[in-house]
Amino acid sequence: MAENKELNTELLFIDLIKSEQNFSPTTMYNDYAIREDLFHWQSQNAARPDTGKGLSYIRHQEDGKHILLFIREQKKDEFGNTMGYVFIGEGNFQKSTGSKPMNIQWALAEPLPHYLWNASAKLALG
Repeated sequence: MAENKELNTELLFIDLIKSEQNFSPTTMYNDYAIREDLFHWQSQNAARPDTGKGLSYIRHQEDGKHILLFIREQKKDEFGNTMGYVFIGEGNFQKSTGSKPMNIQWALAEPLPHYLWNASAKLALG
């Protein structure tokens, strides 16, 4: 996550496949595509829908804040090289459930690229 207050924009960097080597048990978030144009994302562990960061996600459109989503399949490829993130577009809040972390659904203006849709949809199925 990175935020630019001047531009009123937040960038979400999402790894679809998480390993215990690179993530702690508390950051093994469950992120995946529901449809080609709808993405499920789990917030940071402290986010609640009634205050702070969680509320800012819910209210981002009325506050004029842009949420930009970047995803990659995993941190490293099969050769140990760091994988780059792919910009999948601006997310618009649709709904959320839960707290600490919140389960948020972001609507995407454009569908996911086919190869990312395939990788991400597999995660939703388990």
